[in-house]
Amino acid sequence: MLDAYNTPRERQVEETDSEFDERLCQVIAQATTTFFPHDYVWKPMHAGSSPAHGALACVVDGGTWHQFVPAIPSDTIGRFRAVLFKFSETGPSAIGFVAWLHSNLRRMGKTGAIVICGKDRRDSPELFGICQGAMDYWACPVGPAGERFIGVIRELIDRSLALK
Repeated sequence: MLDAYNTPRERQVEETDSEFDERLCQVIAQATTTFFPHDYVWKPMHAGSSPAHGALACVVDGGTWHQFVPAIPSDTIGRFRAVLFKFSETGPSAIGFVAWLHSNLRRMGKTGAIVICGKDRRDSPELFGICQGAMDYWACPVGPAGERFIGVIRELIDRSLALK
């Protein structure tokens, strides 16, 4: 059903904490997850230039643009491990996923992450209803925190798949 703005009506989520956790376990189990094999860094973009090949995202702060691109060997500072979540068009609502995963990263991995939300190219009404058409890039600095970050995500996916 569409609202006055011709978008699917918001579904109000009323669930217990355990139902919330179970739903988001289903979300992560059904998501297409990409663990990028290379590290990424933020690099400034020159005025009027297009994003570099391989850039995952571009962001602006004031008038200064940066792009999140694969690191090269000379990039020794500010390297990140990156993961992409693309949500299932047939799965449960992904509302709350960012807070849920951040909470698990903090509790299980004693780390945090940055999240870069982007527009999923599968522009469908079903996907809009699941996650407002977003996909999430997650990143954590390379090193022990980055290894824990990857480990927690893999553990959550494995745990969630076991619940099926």
